[in-house]
Amino acid sequence: MMDLPKLDARLAALAGLVRPGVRVADIGTDHGYLISWLAASGKIPGGCACDIHKKPLEKAAFSLSQYGIADRVELILCDGLQGVSPSQCEDIIIAGMGGDTIWGILADVPWTRCNRYQFLLQPMTKQEKLRKALYQNGFILTKEIAVASGNFCYCIMVSRYTGQKQEITADFAWGGLLKEDPSPEACVYIKHVCKRLETRLAGLRQSGEFSAEADECRQALSVLDRQR
Repeated sequence: MMDLPKLDARLAALAGLVRPGVRVADIGTDHGYLISWLAASGKIPGGCACDIHKKPLEKAAFSLSQYGIADRVELILCDGLQGVSPSQCEDIIIAGMGGDTIWGILADVPWTRCNRYQFLLQPMTKQEKLRKALYQNGFILTKEIAVASGNFCYCIMVSRYTGQKQEITADFAWGGLLKEDPSPEACVYIKHVCKRLETRLAGLRQSGEFSAEADECRQALSVLDRQR
C-alpha cells in the first residue's frame, strides 16, 4: 500500500479535527494533500476539492490519482463554495486565507446557515474580524487550537451555526478560545496577538486617531497581556 501524503503540522491538525465518516469540502485545496490524506486513510468516504484556479486543481487531480482515490473526490472549479451543493459535504475546510476572505466565502452561500455543518477555519490574517463576523451572524466557536509549524503559529477554529447572533468582547475577538488555553502553542499565539495590538495602537497614536478601534485594542490588550 502506498504511503499516505505527508502533512505538515497545520494540515495534520485540520485532518485531526474532521469528523470520521463525513464528506468533506476542501475550499482552496492547493495540491489536494489534505483531502487526499483524509480519503486515502479511510477517515472520510470522499468529498470535493474546490479552487478558483485551474492549476491547483490539476495538482490535486495528480495527488488523487496517485493515491487511487480520484473516483471519491470531485474537483470543482469555483469561487469559494459557489459550485458546491448542500448535500456534497458535512465538514467544510477553509484554510490558508485571510479572515475576511473566509467570512466572505461563508456569507456568499445561504445554505451554510445550518447546524448540520462543521466549519474548520484557518485564517492567516484578520482572525479578530472573522470571530466578530461569525458571532454577529449566528455562528459560534466550539473549539480553537494553536498549531506551531515552521516559524509560524496558526490558529484553527471549529465553528457551527446556531442562529443566535451575538456581540463579543474585544479580547475575545482577538484571543478567542485560545485566551483560556494554557498550552505552549496557545501562549505563543497570544504573545503574537499582543504584539499585533501594540503595533496597531502605536500606529493609531502616531496618526492622532483616538477611535473606537483604539479603545477596542486597549481593552483587548489589557486582558490578553496578563496571559502572555
